[in-house]
Amino acid sequence: MEVFEDYKRRLEKRFPRRLEESEGEIESLRIRLFHSLKEAKKYDGAEKLYHETVKKYDDAKNLSHVTVTGRDPTKSEDTEAEPISRAVWEKRKQCPGPPSEVSKESHRQLCSVLCAVGRHRDAENMHRDIYQSGTMDAWALENGDEVCQRRREQGEFRRAKEMQDEVWKERLKQHGPRDDLTIRSGLRLIGFLDELVTIIDQEGGTDAERRFNISHKQAFKCEIEVILRTIWDSRLHLEPTIDILDAGHQLGVILSSQSKFADAEAIFMPVWEGRKRQLGERAGSTMSTGSLLGKALYRQGTRETYLRAVDIFQGIWLVRQTVMKNGDAETVASGEDLAQAYRSLGDWPNAERAYRWIIHHKEQRPGCPTREIEDARWNLGQTLYKQGMDKDREAVRVLGTLYHQWHASSPNSNETLQCGQMLGQSLSTQNGRIDDALDIALDVFNRRGASAESGVAYLDSGRLYGSLLLGVGNFAEAERILEVVWGYQAVGNEEQEMRFKCGQLYGQALAKKNKYPDAKKILEAVAEAQGGISTGILDIAETRRLIEDVNRQRKEKEREKRSNGRRRGFLYRARQQ
Repeated sequence: MEVFEDYKRRLEKRFPRRLEESEGEIESLRIRLFHSLKEAKKYDGAEKLYHETVKKYDDAKNLSHVTVTGRDPTKSEDTEAEPISRAVWEKRKQCPGPPSEVSKESHRQLCSVLCAVGRHRDAENMHRDIYQSGTMDAWALENGDEVCQRRREQGEFRRAKEMQDEVWKERLKQHGPRDDLTIRSGLRLIGFLDELVTIIDQEGGTDAERRFNISHKQAFKCEIEVILRTIWDSRLHLEPTIDILDAGHQLGVILSSQSKFADAEAIFMPVWEGRKRQLGERAGSTMSTGSLLGKALYRQGTRETYLRAVDIFQGIWLVRQTVMKNGDAETVASGEDLAQAYRSLGDWPNAERAYRWIIHHKEQRPGCPTREIEDARWNLGQTLYKQGMDKDREAVRVLGTLYHQWHASSPNSNETLQCGQMLGQSLSTQNGRIDDALDIALDVFNRRGASAESGVAYLDSGRLYGSLLLGVGNFAEAERILEVVWGYQAVGNEEQEMRFKCGQLYGQALAKKNKYPDAKKILEAVAEAQGGISTGILDIAETRRLIEDVNRQRKEKEREKRSNGRRRGFLYRARQQ
């Protein structure tokens, strides 16, 4: 406190001098003394100092030189500092004419002290009095913004939104959408609307109340979109500011959530380019916009947009690897986006490389959930399976581990059965593994059949099991299984097409049992039905080829029977002679 005492002695020594000669120095010394007392938590001393100062200068009716600017009231101890700020403000607001900058600063400081001690309602009332003073100038609008923040701090989001809407529209009218303060008011209004949407999502109530809330939620979302478009459209004549780019980013997110992916792309592209120019391609917000741009392109679902998405995802993935740790969650997520885009293009080798990288870094990341690692391995297994026989051995290793883990915990889950289906197909190409393939294929078929949701997956499991039975020469069992799936009442083109594949196998099984008329009948029914739903030309051609094979086999069988009959007749006559 030696410094404090020195300040005090110097200040007291200065007081007797004329105000005009020492005003600036007194103010400087008093500010330093006030901060010294505050930092020493000597609020009583600070208050005493204020009252002494007021008494000495009360006759002058001018406290414009007394200030407490630069405070950062964030502690509960500011309760004792509040009377100082209030007294200064009460004196300053009595000065005639419009409020000076010093007076405004005193008002800000007093409100900040009130907030620091939890008196948000009192601070709101002070801001509201300025806002409703009659003159809608910059000072009034600033206080309007602060009223909204005080209401937010008290959990009054609807009242905050109503006031912020007034301030936003007034700023828009006075300064236009390009003004920085207008943009910030708009972004604050969006924040309140987002919070109201979140509150609605958490509310229950009756069916009527829920329907009412849903209509309000949609109205809030429409307001958000309108505000964002207003801010975003202000970029047309000049380089967009950071706030405008933020608004564009949020607008793109809204459009994506509405499945308007082409519109979202049109927003995200200039936002991404603008952020690259202003912040650099390594900035987190730049990469975030780029990722969303890639997703908007990917979700449009054409080969052209897949290719463009791959270019963007690949660039972001490489940048993230240089800026962040390789095992960082966002870097891994970028790798997953890229791998998914490769899969959609059928670029299985590149997808495989991406998934191997993802698995490696997920395994190295401390605390990474086991399920996340399993999902990455599952994606790798599917990618290997899609590459055909060249990758079957690796597919068996990856899918086999997953299948046995999942089968032990959830044998009837769709994921387990899908994994088993792929594993059975891959095992069938490996020497000496056909019995394992048959066991897994049978288990999948039985579990699919017992499921309430059969459909394409059930038909496909029957197709696989039936084809494996045909391959090992178990024609009777193949006929039985394929007859069941051929009789399935398929709905929709996808189910019908899978049923036709089963019908082709069923016809082959009948032919193997020498039931040529039945085989021909089934295959002709398949061909006719394929034409009825505009199946691909190659599928119909394959069915026609199978019919020709059945006819050829029937003729060969008949020829063989005649030949055998003639041979038996010749031998019989020879014995008679």
